[in-house]
Order: sequence, then C-alpha cells, then structure tokens
Amino acid sequence: MTKQPSGWADTNTAADFLGITPRQLRKLRKDGLFKLGKHYRITTSPMAAKPNYLWHCDRCGAALEIPMEKR
Repeated sequence: MTKQPSGWADTNTAADFLGITPRQLRKLRKDGLFKLGKHYRITTSPMAAKPNYLWHCDRCGAALEIPMEKR
C-alpha cells in the first residue's frame, strides 16, 4: 500500500493504495462488495459507455478487511 490519499481518489490511485489492480477494484464493485455513495461515486453519467469513479479509500479498505465468509 502507498501513502493514503485524502478523501476520495480516482481508480488508479485507490487501487494502488489498496494494493490491488484497477481491474480488481472494478470487479469488486460489480460483485457488490462496494456500495454506491459509501465506497464509490460516479463522476460521469451512470449510462456512459465508460463511467469514471471516485473511491473512498478508507471505506474500501475496511470492506476488504472483512473475511470473505462474512461479506
């Protein structure tokens, strides 16, 4: 993990901070681990072909610390 970004961070920065790839971060969102508004925000239209996200690194990190069987 790298130095914590303050507040919300873009996908690459958040993934780097969490020690995962941007692809893994997006997959975890798609799989439902991260919740809109709490863990991530959409900064473009949700219907955009490729929406942009901002991630709350502290909250995402806390969600990742929950054991798989309790998620």
